[in-house]
Amino acid sequence: MTEPKITAEGQKALNTILSRRPKILHADWRAQIMRMVSLLLLERGQTEADKDVVIEAARFVTSPGYIPYFDMLESTEEYKKKKRNWNYDKDAYYAGMRAVKRWPSTATKPKKPPAEMKVLAINSSPRLTGNTQMLIDAAISGMRDAGVTAIEKLFLQKMKIGYCVGDRKCKDPGYKNICSVKDEMDEVYEKIKQSDVFIVGFPIYTGREPAQLCTFFDRLDCFRRFDENQDRIVPTRILEPGLRRAMVIGTWGYQNLEIYDHVVGHIANLLNGHRIEPMEAISACGFSGMLHGYDENKKAIILRYPEELKKVFEAGKTLVTGIM
Repeated sequence: MTEPKITAEGQKALNTILSRRPKILHADWRAQIMRMVSLLLLERGQTEADKDVVIEAARFVTSPGYIPYFDMLESTEEYKKKKRNWNYDKDAYYAGMRAVKRWPSTATKPKKPPAEMKVLAINSSPRLTGNTQMLIDAAISGMRDAGVTAIEKLFLQKMKIGYCVGDRKCKDPGYKNICSVKDEMDEVYEKIKQSDVFIVGFPIYTGREPAQLCTFFDRLDCFRRFDENQDRIVPTRILEPGLRRAMVIGTWGYQNLEIYDHVVGHIANLLNGHRIEPMEAISACGFSGMLHGYDENKKAIILRYPEELKKVFEAGKTLVTGIM
């Protein structure tokens, strides 16, 4: 396939984009970008790709986590000025965007009334009074408003949870325990089994969920078993299907509500794989900058945005009632 023509400005942009990844990945990434460039030129009836076309093509074929970098490429000086003000100017910091997106709900009518439900909320943020926790609390407030009283919050940062050791004992037919590692996860397994509603909240600092949450999900792998009467190809699961519903809450610093939705989706997939069905999801952004997501009183800055918190409150209420 003949490569499309690119202007000098477009080639410069392409080279800069490729420089963001190790050289061993350049050939594959370049091929994907160029294929998308060809499609964009065909769609527009153009014969040569400029900088804007190259950047748009790269946006199509790479992770949304690169949004800040593409924003900088499109307007370097404006990007730098905004970032500088965000980090060093108090007025600019307080005027910055903080927003919550509630994903389309798939909540159905639960089998139990809210008053009989048990809610387990997991906060994987290392900051116990930060924006992640305030959003979790908003969801819990909605559940309480619907009649839920049995609610427990766990802070992974404060718990002694070791790594999965990979001994695979949990996969042995007839293994009687849940996991061979003995720590506070033993209690968590029982709490999950007894729960009806599950909340998972996490911040994003390095383009993904925090290490605490990674370890937590690694340790849930023991819920997938191979019983003696199975063919050891199709796994069984400790958790029964259709009994647990969940909400995923993801927070991050950059002022864009879609940039890390793929991570929120990833956590939803992990839950679903363990028969905990995500029915509500929340994305929340704008928590970096001069005061790192706090205000001058060390309070989570999302508390200054009651209308945004209301979205989470309503999501929590819908999750336990099925009523929009």
